[in-house]
Amino acid sequence: MTNFTTLSKVMLIDNQDSFTFNIVDLLRKFPSIDLHVRSSIDLDVSGLIDFDALIISPGPMTPGDFPVLAQVLTFAEQTKKPLLGICLGHQAICSHFGAALNQLEEVVHGQQHEIRISKNSKLFAGFPERIKVGLYHSWHVSTQDFPEKLYITSQSDQNVIMAVEHRSLPIFGIQFHPESFLTPQGKEILTNFFAQV
Repeated sequence: MTNFTTLSKVMLIDNQDSFTFNIVDLLRKFPSIDLHVRSSIDLDVSGLIDFDALIISPGPMTPGDFPVLAQVLTFAEQTKKPLLGICLGHQAICSHFGAALNQLEEVVHGQQHEIRISKNSKLFAGFPERIKVGLYHSWHVSTQDFPEKLYITSQSDQNVIMAVEHRSLPIFGIQFHPESFLTPQGKEILTNFFAQV
């Protein structure tokens, strides 16, 4: 896993979620990050050009309730900015590229599950085949008619998609929460993301 050493400007887009503060705490453990946080409610997408990487936070409801996220993803595609989507952010990425979302039969909140990791993943480079992660979600990305521009890099034992990567752009999505104490390797996952910056 690579550490980046130059100061990088990172924008965390806050979707009014209580977990955002925990993500901020985790990101502040990286001394080479110049972290900025903006609410998705009043986000100026054109201003994102000044940033080296973008992170879309978790949030309530579904990506359709946050229409600015589609603009952010179009911007990331056009500029090839590294982008990480967490939980709602992950769902926004998948939805943007054509995946469907389904409700879970049972809400998973504050549970630790093991997930399977793809060997070809940049985000999980150097990781074992299985890791434990913290889950807090009621929606998930469908595997049916999954978009060709993305590939699945992790699934749960129930075959729920846990992570995706774009095939040609530095765009990554994770359904789980790296900032949770239930995800022991959360910082290492972010380290791998920042290696793309």
